[in-house]
Amino acid sequence: MISDYEKVKQDFFSGRIKGCRAFFENNHYYTEAGYCCIILDNFAKAEELFSKVKDIDTRASWGLVLLQILRGNIVTFPTYFQIRNFLEIDLNILISYCKGDYVEKVIKFADFMAYYNPETYKFIGRVFWANNLMNASMFFLRRAKDKFYQDPELHYLLAYIYYQDKNFELCKKYLDSCLSILPEYNPAKKLSLLVK
Repeated sequence: MISDYEKVKQDFFSGRIKGCRAFFENNHYYTEAGYCCIILDNFAKAEELFSKVKDIDTRASWGLVLLQILRGNIVTFPTYFQIRNFLEIDLNILISYCKGDYVEKVIKFADFMAYYNPETYKFIGRVFWANNLMNASMFFLRRAKDKFYQDPELHYLLAYIYYQDKNFELCKKYLDSCLSILPEYNPAKKLSLLVK
């Protein structure tokens, strides 16, 4: 049986925020409540909640960095692992709640975050890809490819976008690149069967 916490968390991630903030805060899930406050445009309350647990919860510590990014005033630098573990999730949350202005603020700091984690462009491209925002995805995946050419997933994601655009020549080119790097990359092998 699913716990109340898991149910409310699922509601939040599914875009049903009503009642989530109160549940999380009342049950001392301060990080989750802080994210609700970001969605509800209450940055001061989000900061208060994240600050309560920042020393014991790395996600809350990252939440404070995210708030600084959203405010356009960074005073704490993100870590490699914070970006790796949370950037995609947070962008997906913001997209799910139609917070396009917040998404724009985050991606304005892509170069800054890439200094701390060079895979930042890939993470951003992948979340746009997952949300069917292919032009934005293509922009960031190309930037990622310039830094990590040997990453088979990048080539696959680009191939998939070209496949959707029915540009089978470029799709095949990127599939070939992907499979030359990692011959057993299963998603690329499956897609290559459709392109022959």
